[in-house]
Amino acid sequence: MKSFAKVCLLFLFLKVNCEPPDPIVSTEYGEIEGLIYTSSKGFRAEAFLGIPYAQPPINELRFEKSLPPIPWKTPLKAKTIGTPCSTYSDIFGPNSEDCLTLNILKPKSHPHNPNGYPVMVSIHAGAFIYSSAEFFPYKKAIETLVSHGIIVVTINYRLGPFGFFTTGDSNAPGNYGLWDQVEALKFIQKVIPAFMGNPKAVTIFGSSAGGASCSWLSISPTTKDLFNRAIIMSGSASAPWASAEDDLIDSSLKLITAANCSKSANIKECLKSKSTAEIKAATSSFIEHGLLRTDSINFGYFYPRFDNDFVKASNLKEAIKKAPKKANLQGVCSQEYNSFDFD
Repeated sequence: MKSFAKVCLLFLFLKVNCEPPDPIVSTEYGEIEGLIYTSSKGFRAEAFLGIPYAQPPINELRFEKSLPPIPWKTPLKAKTIGTPCSTYSDIFGPNSEDCLTLNILKPKSHPHNPNGYPVMVSIHAGAFIYSSAEFFPYKKAIETLVSHGIIVVTINYRLGPFGFFTTGDSNAPGNYGLWDQVEALKFIQKVIPAFMGNPKAVTIFGSSAGGASCSWLSISPTTKDLFNRAIIMSGSASAPWASAEDDLIDSSLKLITAANCSKSANIKECLKSKSTAEIKAATSSFIEHGLLRTDSINFGYFYPRFDNDFVKASNLKEAIKKAPKKANLQGVCSQEYNSFDFD
């Protein structure tokens, strides 16, 4: 009986110790500990979730360009997808201004190409006012992309008033959500070799607001060396809802008034002093059509704009002429309308 017990204990010990350890990757910011995922077909991938690619855009960093993250001293447990970015509605659940994280899915095995695996970076949809990397089909991506030797990265970026509020001038030029995307791409360039990725083979892709974001990134001089190709679906910087400056200014002015900052000597500093809940409440006070507008093709209330900074031009035609030349594939999502209910 004792011998049988010893055999059982030995079997349990061997079984436990045969389990592969969680993967740990060393980067210039610190070590990152992920997890292993085995698909239904037996393919093994590694996932690193909720990695901060920028400092939290809170307090004095609200309504400012995102900054690189501060290095960490102990291994970062990257096993949970980060919290979605705050907007003016909590319809999709908990959210936070501390939200600038990304997720990396990669093959467990080493690449045959000495330059590393190609990388695809997903930018989520949501009319620039809702959604997050949380809604990405991770299991499907592992089965269809990662299993074919592609690293997939998903990102969060600031939304709604937190990502696109503007005073219409250099004091608060807006486009903070787009600057987040740039910071994420910079972070990817720095760390992706540690994940066996090729920083010179990066493709960005997205649909709707994600597609429009890819379009904006493609015409910005700030992204010249950050990606090589773009897949732009059902969205463009030329779409009315992706650069509706008049509506954006109107929404921003309403936010200033609703937050009791219209008489402040420094409007941006006044808004920075407000809590997340106060910004949400002030914005919600003038939203008349729910999360998405039904009275206009401009679905949301806050959008990117030509600020002569993110894009060094005052209009799209001028921006395209100045833009770095990059390969791009454009198309539409034929069933996107099914996401909306206008009846």
